[in-house]
Amino acid sequence: MTSLKDKLQELQKKYPQQKLRALVIEDSDLNFTFTFRRAIGVTTIESNRYNGILYQRITQDRTDFGNPNSLKVELIVNSKYFDVSTVRSLSLIKRYEI
Repeated sequence: MTSLKDKLQELQKKYPQQKLRALVIEDSDLNFTFTFRRAIGVTTIESNRYNGILYQRITQDRTDFGNPNSLKVELIVNSKYFDVSTVRSLSLIKRYEI
């Protein structure tokens, strides 16, 4: 499996004019909704829709029942669109950017 940093470098080479950021969210207190139909995907975090998400990988490890943070959401976002999509987007970047 490709690491998130490798994927970020790959996308940065493909889109050199864009400012891309990578976030890793392992917080069981956040509510996520992922909706996909054909080529369109919508991601909401705490009921806020976020724009500019170029890549997302969602993994959930249920082998350790004592781990409350079994869900991991990895995002690569286009900062131009993600940063202004909601009021909370900058706080997500500050807290979860790698």
